[in-house]
Amino acid sequence: MTRTSIKETVGPLLAIVLLMACASPAAAQISIPVPGSGGSIQIGPQQDQRSPDQYRYQGGAVSIRVLGAAYGRNCAGNVTTNVTDDLARQCQGRDYCVYRIDARQIGDPRPGCAKDYHARYMCRDGGNERYASANAEASGQSVVLDCRRQ
Repeated sequence: MTRTSIKETVGPLLAIVLLMACASPAAAQISIPVPGSGGSIQIGPQQDQRSPDQYRYQGGAVSIRVLGAAYGRNCAGNVTTNVTDDLARQCQGRDYCVYRIDARQIGDPRPGCAKDYHARYMCRDGGNERYASANAEASGQSVVLDCRRQ
């Protein structure tokens, strides 16, 4: 038995497998054994490995651009109330978004105080700054960010 390099063995197989995978997009995952190693190469559909840019515009020219969000500004004390990232993750780039305020998800900056919620956003079409808010206790309520043309 002659010893061949992995490159010589896998190269042609990989080309064939890739052709087959393109011909049959429903194929989930293919495992190709690597001779002499006991291992294998996995080939299959891959998700986009780039981290999502939560501040990138998506969709039409009227998409939501989140400027800021605060939960519990009304509570006294030196607490961090900035919850912009969660709002942007759920609403950025959409034309319309109903955001449910959930203290379990965004945290409770001041236990024992009924917190309000304030969001600032703009529509990509260049309109004025817009606002959405919920009175205390905001957790469990929803705010609507709307950039649909009217």
